Amino acid sequence: MTYEFLLVPIVAALLAQIIKMIISATKDKFSWKEINSYGGMPSSHAALVVSLTAMLGYFEGWDSAVFAVAFVFAVIVIRDAGGFRRTLGRHAQELNQLIHTLRPTESYKFKHLRERIGHTPMELFFGSLLGLVITVAYILIF
Repeated sequence: MTYEFLLVPIVAALLAQIIKMIISATKDKFSWKEINSYGGMPSSHAALVVSLTAMLGYFEGWDSAVFAVAFVFAVIVIRDAGGFRRTLGRHAQELNQLIHTLRPTESYKFKHLRERIGHTPMELFFGSLLGLVITVAYILIF
């Protein structure tokens, strides 16, 4: 039964990435790179850790030590995705703007930084909801 603790959260994260690809395609920005992208709607990080936490809570007990560890882990990952990495994305935006103000003879020295690496609260909410829905569906079906 332990494979389920890996499989269900991974399915939740992959589904989140596929949804990102579909959302990008509807905006005429389809790219296969979205399957391994950071940021965007919904958060695959949140989907994965919420699914894992819910799986462990349900099967191991809501009062178990392993659930407590998973819960703390989920809080750290979600907080990081919406806080630290989102701040890094804002810094990247500002640095990219500064690079564009340089003379062409100087700007070529600097690589364009990826700006979408964190999540908004809404992206984290829907990622968390997706992880929970996938887990509940798994529990109800199997």
